[in-house]
Formats: sequence, structure tokens, C-alpha cells
Amino acid sequence: MPEFESFDGTSLFYDDQGEGRAVVLLHGVAADTNINFVRPGIFDRLLDLGYRVIALDSRGHGLSGKPHGPEAYRDDAMANDVRALLDHLALDRCALIAYSMGAVTALRLVPREPRVQALVLLGAGRHVLDGEAPASRKGMLEAMTTDDPESLEEETPRAFRRMADAIRADRVALAAYLLAADEPSDVIRLGDVAIPVLVVAGSDDVTAAAPDEVAARIAGATAVTVPGDHFTANARPELHHAVETFLAMTG
Repeated sequence: MPEFESFDGTSLFYDDQGEGRAVVLLHGVAADTNINFVRPGIFDRLLDLGYRVIALDSRGHGLSGKPHGPEAYRDDAMANDVRALLDHLALDRCALIAYSMGAVTALRLVPREPRVQALVLLGAGRHVLDGEAPASRKGMLEAMTTDDPESLEEETPRAFRRMADAIRADRVALAAYLLAADEPSDVIRLGDVAIPVLVVAGSDDVTAAAPDEVAARIAGATAVTVPGDHFTANARPELHHAVETFLAMTG
């Protein structure tokens, strides 16, 4: 089980398989590599295509260390974790495929990290357009802290709570991340992204920004809408095809 110590000593798990061009996978909130990339078939498909696939479990998630204090998630900690992973593996170039929370991490990293040379954003939240915390953040925090998840009024937070419970996620760590993410931070500047970018989201994904709106703010970016919602679009063959075509064109 490969792991390494990140910039602040937090132990992070990653899966590193295959050879060829390196593609790093960043999952979404309350999930992990298995939920967002293995089960939907993305991980194995990339391996079959000859890529070196490196999937990181973000701090607070999956098999990685789970700090319980919000301070461990501040100051772009997750972006710095990705940079530390690239250092650990001595990668001089890679592509990123980043889902939901991972998309935010990637957008904070990419303008300052020349080793990332292509980027796929999957299910990027609407807040990447205006720099504000998503309106559902309060609902998500409640979802991770309540003793009675069925009392939650919004369906999306309920769905995330069900997923967290199903994989026995550390809800204290998730709440710490959500508290830190709700504090003021640097605005995401899509115009600062200067590498090839593909933006994909499901047509029924109510938490994601419209791909064409995000792509319009990134020079040369491509937008694709596929069937599905925030929890099902990753498994759609249309999404797989879009990602495969983009990586082939930017390799």
C-alpha cells in the first residue's frame, strides 16, 4: 500500500499502476479513488490505454491520514499535497483528471505548477465561476455532523451523507475540511489557466457549473455535456470517450 508524508507530515495514500504518460486522478468530497474512478471504470480504462495512472486519496478521505482540525485543510493544503506527490514520484510532467472537490484543488494548483500540462475537470461546482463557496456548503456540513441524516431537507447533502456512511468515511475529518473550505481564500481565476483543458459534467448534475460556462473562461478549453448526474456521469461511456480523446490529443 504506497503512501508518503506530505509537506506537513500527513500520511497520504496513492495507487500507482502502469507505465507511459502519467495521469493523476483527484477525487471528490466524501469519496475516494475507488468511488470516483475505479468503480466507474476510469482507472482501468486508462491503464488499458497505456497510461501510468496515479490516484491520490486526498487528506481526510479514503486511506489517507484524516486530521480532525480545520487548520490542516487551510492554505491550499490539498493543492500542496498534489505538489508533494509529484515531488515524491519525481514526475516532471503529467495530466490531471480532477472530479468535483478535486477540480477545485486542480484549479488552485495548475497556475503555479508547470509540471501539470493538461487538465480534465469533471463535475466542477458552480462556485468555480464566481469564487464563492457553494451554496450547499452549509447543508453539506450539516449532513456530516447530524445524528439524523433523514432530517436533512436537501437531497444532495443527503446523498453525500449516504455515500459517506456506506464507505465508513471519517465524518469528523470531512466536517473539518468543510469548515476550512468555507473560510475566505484566494479566488479561483480561470483566466490564469494556460494549459489544455477539458470540462465535462452530466446533464442532470445540479451541483456542477455548465461545462460551456467554465470553458468560456479558460482560453482554448473544450466543453462536453454527457448524460447523468453528479453521482453517475463518471460511469458514462460518453464521458470516457471524451476523456480518452482529449488525452490522446494533448499527449
